[in-house]
Amino acid sequence: MKVLLLNNSLANGGLERQLVLLARNLPVAWERRLWCMEGGPHEGAVARAGVPLRVRSRQGRWDVTPALDLWRVIRDWRPDVVHAWQWMPAAAAVPACSALGIPLIDGSIRMGSVPQQFGRPRRGIMRFAALVVANSRAGLDAWRVDSAKGRVIYNAFDDTRLRASALGASRDDSPGRPFTAIMAARMDPPKDFRTVIGAARHLIAARRGDWRFVFVGSGVDRGALLREAGDLVSAGVVVFPEPGIEIMQLVRGADVGLLVTDPAILAEGCSNSIMEYMACSLPVVASDSGGDRELVRDGVTGFIVPPRDSRALASRLDMLCHDPGLRARLGAAGRERVEAEFTLERMVAEYVSAYAHVVAERRR
Repeated sequence: MKVLLLNNSLANGGLERQLVLLARNLPVAWERRLWCMEGGPHEGAVARAGVPLRVRSRQGRWDVTPALDLWRVIRDWRPDVVHAWQWMPAAAAVPACSALGIPLIDGSIRMGSVPQQFGRPRRGIMRFAALVVANSRAGLDAWRVDSAKGRVIYNAFDDTRLRASALGASRDDSPGRPFTAIMAARMDPPKDFRTVIGAARHLIAARRGDWRFVFVGSGVDRGALLREAGDLVSAGVVVFPEPGIEIMQLVRGADVGLLVTDPAILAEGCSNSIMEYMACSLPVVASDSGGDRELVRDGVTGFIVPPRDSRALASRLDMLCHDPGLRARLGAAGRERVEAEFTLERMVAEYVSAYAHVVAERRR
């Protein structure tokens, strides 16, 4: 059986990490190839896994030659399934898949709400798909995909990242060390770093302990956030380490993991950052946004706070800072949940089941 995986790029992002994780670990019964419009930092992992990769870049906004190239790949290789992870390659694949009777899986629902742009064309593409896969129930519900056509397959955490990063040492809990909160996310408008900055100001003003906030990510808002938090950066309260492809050492060194999102702009799907925090036994504080409640069990593995509420966020952080027993219980429960429910083996098995389903439906 053959599956062709499609994506915009192999950039440094959570979607791309999950795509490569699947491509590397599909069973040998499934021959896989990967087609992208751009390369990126994950190309090395693809090459090391021996997954054939074809990159066909656009030379301009109206350049259609990548779509023509994709049609030739589909025509010549004749995959049993085409699995698109973003809507642009899904749109490009529709004509060839329709003409050749090849089932298309639309896996482009990666967030927990419908984005303000391109909603209508994406709905049109989904009508051509044999199956629509989302990484959260919130995403499937937001797009109103019914259970006959839609399926939820949650992301997975690759625990080899912990072993590869040599993270066996315990967290530094020495006296006088600042209580450290980390937020690892793209610095784009949906990720609400400004509410975290507001919470930091409340906590500093209250003079209850020493604090450090680690902001890890890149994006269009990074420069503005650096300026807005300039005084906190100078005081050593906020730090902006350069983002790399692997952040587990930074996560392991924190006391709590944050994912603060503005769902009015775009809600969360299945957050890789939250799974990384829980895998490192960190309690999580997240906004009530999209799929966050599907990952974070409020009061069990962390806390859910209202969006855009810096005081509520500060209150939960203050509670965690001054109750090490609570931190330990929430962190341990999160780690157990990742190990039980968000495994690589589970994710691969569910995608293989989806592929087998659309192939069987086509044959019928």
